[in-house]
Amino acid sequence: MKIIKKVEVRYFRSAYSIDLKDIDDLNILIGGNDSGKSNILKSLNLFFNNKTELGQDYYFSDDLTRKREQEARDAKGRATIWIKVHFYNFLNWKSLPNEFVIKKVWNRYATEPEVTYPKSLPSTAIARFLNKISFHYVPAVRGRDIFSHYLSLLHDALLEDEKAGLITSTDDLMNTLNDSTQDMSDRIKEGVGIESSIQPPTNLRILFNALDFSTGYGEHSIPLQKRGDGIQSRHIPYILDFIAKHTNKHHIWAYEEPETSLELGPAFELAQQFKEEFCEDNQIFLTTHSPAFYDLSGDHISKWYVFQNPTQSGNETHAEKVSSEDILDRKLGVAALVAGRAREAYEQVRTLKATVSRLDAELVQHAIPHVIVEGVTDKTIMEEAFRKLYPGAEPFCEFLHAGGASNIPPYLKSAKVLSKEFSHAVIGLFDRDQEGRKQMKEFSSNRHLEGTEFFEVSSERMLYAGLLPLPEELHIIEEDIKNNLGHDINLPVPIEFMFPAEVVSQAIDERVIELEDRIAKANDPELPTTINVSELYANQLPEGSEYLARKVKKSTKTQFSIWVTNQAPQSFENFRTVFEQLRIVIDTE
Repeated sequence: MKIIKKVEVRYFRSAYSIDLKDIDDLNILIGGNDSGKSNILKSLNLFFNNKTELGQDYYFSDDLTRKREQEARDAKGRATIWIKVHFYNFLNWKSLPNEFVIKKVWNRYATEPEVTYPKSLPSTAIARFLNKISFHYVPAVRGRDIFSHYLSLLHDALLEDEKAGLITSTDDLMNTLNDSTQDMSDRIKEGVGIESSIQPPTNLRILFNALDFSTGYGEHSIPLQKRGDGIQSRHIPYILDFIAKHTNKHHIWAYEEPETSLELGPAFELAQQFKEEFCEDNQIFLTTHSPAFYDLSGDHISKWYVFQNPTQSGNETHAEKVSSEDILDRKLGVAALVAGRAREAYEQVRTLKATVSRLDAELVQHAIPHVIVEGVTDKTIMEEAFRKLYPGAEPFCEFLHAGGASNIPPYLKSAKVLSKEFSHAVIGLFDRDQEGRKQMKEFSSNRHLEGTEFFEVSSERMLYAGLLPLPEELHIIEEDIKNNLGHDINLPVPIEFMFPAEVVSQAIDERVIELEDRIAKANDPELPTTINVSELYANQLPEGSEYLARKVKKSTKTQFSIWVTNQAPQSFENFRTVFEQLRIVIDTE
């Protein structure tokens, strides 16, 4: 939500002269410790609430920039602090133009600022406009008083929202209390001679100050005050957003370090909520040290790099709008690099968690052995192979997909110690290509099951992992290449290459499956070049099997898996060895 277009701050603390232009829905201030980011937020709090800290009045002598104080003294002039805010007429009032500026000036002789705006604007409209805005400053250090403050605002929101029925509920509570204490009231009247009954406080804010959240902790309920700082901090934006949705005012947040006390995963989740949810009904300014917020981007997001330059009178804060990732990289250096890597790691962890939850749920549905393959197309092919090779037979295992080869090892490792107890074997099955072999290295030191390509991950939990067995015709080709080259090689065999050469060639001719060359960079700093590995190895392959030197284009895997289900049963003959080895693994239980 856009309420403010531009902010100009002069002579406030370290902000001698700062302009924030083209302000967006979500505005992120990035910079090192003590760079002055908080002073920018506090200047906005001063403009809207006439306070610098939450509940703390400004003190001119402390809040005036030292440099400006010296300039005024040298010129024998009057020192002031002033802030201009350029507003959008987001309320679309006819009495106000599309954009206008309000300036507030503070001096040492008055507690309230002098307010100026274009003379053509009616003062009543300006006052009403400002009253329609609520500004919330959330400091980085958040104690119980912060929660009490926002719970008081929650009271105001509920009082304003007729649907909440707060007044009616309070009357019902008082009637119940008076019914229960009628005997006491009668005795007071008899002894003292006056009517006396329990009444609610005229201001229920006092009651709301004492409220707390009851949070689930296993089978128990724990007061929020007894939980960790990170859990407490996560509640504040939800309270503020609730208030925004249940009042007639429009809200601006100045939020210091929302990631405080949060681990990396929850910080990324919170950052997404600020981007996608909280700034929809609120205009937000925030400071951050977290890669989760560095990494946010979008048409409704602006970032500023905040830094200090030393002067004779002390350090001055400057804010430079980040207009491209290149500037951000140059200004933040390693921090920007970490942001990208952290985002990637977070996405991997989030995907893995979802995969683990899904696989756990699917594994407990049927009490038969489960084979976890890499992807959806692998699952389709393996299930069809069993139907073609063993028509009418009851499957002895169920196939699940992990959503990628890299998800299988973490799942098997977590299942080894964390997942529910299974009464059947769980087997990870990898393609016999580079990625599959890479993932299988996690288990190559485990006990090998004789007569198979599988290794035992855990005997207690019946967990196993292995590669697709190499078909005999491909084994012969691999051995011939080894003899010709004089060194070992491993033919890359994804599940699509488990089919006979004539089937794969037909799929290529019909453009059901597409291949791409393997390109490698020569490791020579003086003569950098790229090498087409597919061309080199294709010359070593028998006629009709040159495709083995190339890679399957991922975008064609799905259509191939559908197409191949219409092939004759003998096309799936190489999968018979896969099922025979799976039976050996399962029989070791």
